[in-house]
Amino acid sequence: MCLSKQRYIMKQMSGLLKDKVAVITGAGRGIGQATAFLFAKEGAKLLLCDLDKKPLDETVSKIKSSGGIVEGIVCDVRKKEDCENVMKAGANLGNGSIDVLTNIAGITCDKILHTMSLEDWNFILNVNLTGTFLCIQAASPYMREIAKKEEAKLGKIKTRSIINISSTSAMGNIGQANYAASKAGIIGLTKTVAKEWARFNITCNAVAPGYIETRLTQVRKEGEDFGIPEEQKQMIDMMQKQTGLARELGQSEDIAKVILFFASDLSAYVTGQVLTVAGGMIGTV
Repeated sequence: MCLSKQRYIMKQMSGLLKDKVAVITGAGRGIGQATAFLFAKEGAKLLLCDLDKKPLDETVSKIKSSGGIVEGIVCDVRKKEDCENVMKAGANLGNGSIDVLTNIAGITCDKILHTMSLEDWNFILNVNLTGTFLCIQAASPYMREIAKKEEAKLGKIKTRSIINISSTSAMGNIGQANYAASKAGIIGLTKTVAKEWARFNITCNAVAPGYIETRLTQVRKEGEDFGIPEEQKQMIDMMQKQTGLARELGQSEDIAKVILFFASDLSAYVTGQVLTVAGGMIGTV
């Protein structure tokens, strides 16, 4: 995207997240990056993190060049200390408070169950599920505890929100025992946090994407760790044409728009929900 177009987009800001401090994990690529761009457009102050420094720096640079307020930190969400450092940095942008936490960092490592190693299983569960847990827990002082102080001092609590990423694969998918389990766990975690933190006016919801055009759903090239077999991609394209909406396969921006809804005050009375975003494709639900 050219610089002039970026600046034009920033000028079109409607302000749904004006002055809100948002932390986004997995912000270097795909859905995380698209969410970062959209949040910046809507006026949020951003703390972005990703395991890969280069794409993270590129995302931060693009937002800064468009006039956005943003900082980036390299983070491995499997590590408690990393998650704590990220949330502390995010809170520094908001005088000790985080308004929005969006847990997007995730990965796949597909194998048929009987060939899946314990290492394959643990890797996906640790990134997708434990990483989300650690981030929420690390954000507690800047969301839950801040809310308690607001209630004691002002008698009212501002709305804060947590958005997690599940998947239509949470219902089970061939070759994805580890991924499906992690994304099903996200649903249980989301609903539990929603119940535990409701009294602090913190909403917690999940988005469950279907097949979205990201590096994880591209045809896997020889020697690469990410992607899917050519035959599977052809099947996905066929399902889109036969049962999905009359348009191209879902894009990262389609998910980012739904995340924005949950992050904004438009959903201030919605919590504990899982919203499927799959374009009506029968094969994804």
